[in-house]
Amino acid sequence: MTVETETTIRRVLERACPEVRVEVVRPLDAGYTSDQWVADTDQGRLLVKVPLRNRDPEHFRRLVATTRVAAEHGVPVVRYRRLVEHDPAVGGPVLVQEFQEGDAAGDVWESLDEERRKVLCRDLGDVVGRVHRIEGSTFGESGAATLREAVEAEVESLLGGTDAFGDGRAVRTATAAAVARLDSTASVPSLVHGDLWLPNILVRDGRITCVLDFEHAGYADRFRDFGKLDEHLFDAFPAGRGVFLDAYAAACPLPDDWDRRVDLAHVLHALSMHVYFLRWTPRWAPQYAEQVEAWLTRNG
Repeated sequence: MTVETETTIRRVLERACPEVRVEVVRPLDAGYTSDQWVADTDQGRLLVKVPLRNRDPEHFRRLVATTRVAAEHGVPVVRYRRLVEHDPAVGGPVLVQEFQEGDAAGDVWESLDEERRKVLCRDLGDVVGRVHRIEGSTFGESGAATLREAVEAEVESLLGGTDAFGDGRAVRTATAAAVARLDSTASVPSLVHGDLWLPNILVRDGRITCVLDFEHAGYADRFRDFGKLDEHLFDAFPAGRGVFLDAYAAACPLPDDWDRRVDLAHVLHALSMHVYFLRWTPRWAPQYAEQVEAWLTRNG
């Protein structure tokens, strides 16, 4: 892949948005899956993202479309200006979006006292609830008609990426049983963000202003988002979970079996993270395999 410079990104942006006069371009030290650049222009600041991992243009068409759906339902999100499916200067796709002022919640979290953290958690519950009340017609990338079919397909795909669980029979059996215990009438495909944690939330003056990176969004059981939220936020700050749930339920009421759905979300999150880190950062994969095994012990 070509190594980008300010000059390269300026030319990429000028090709993508010829109506914009570019003044200054500088790199932004943010994100894990893309190189990012901020451009000062005569139409305000723009953010240029050059993906590093998933470079499939279809992936980014879905990202832009999903973000627009979220915006239509009152979710504070970024506005995309242009998707270039392939620019030869960077050897792949380029996303141009309006730059959002604010701080990543993960950068300011440690400086907040407990009450201000609760305020942020309350905002988060409302925002996530608004995302989750957006319904789809099918589940997952497979377009499954039922949650059972979607979970079976996902588990099968994930098990193909690891040999940590033998022949995988215990995982298949336990996850299928967990789905069978759910109220099927409440198994509705909802929009899920897919990567909800503090670095993907922008705040200003302690309040949420924007939800970033719907890169992994799709339609699933809505409590799938609770896997990452619990791991990265509420396991360390349990005092925030109650206010989060209150605000969430006000925006998107909880079904009677919500706690069972969260439990299923935890194991699917652990399994997917295990497979993900096997590919990208293998030293972090074993901890997620241990979480899957602990879940199996509780539910096997």
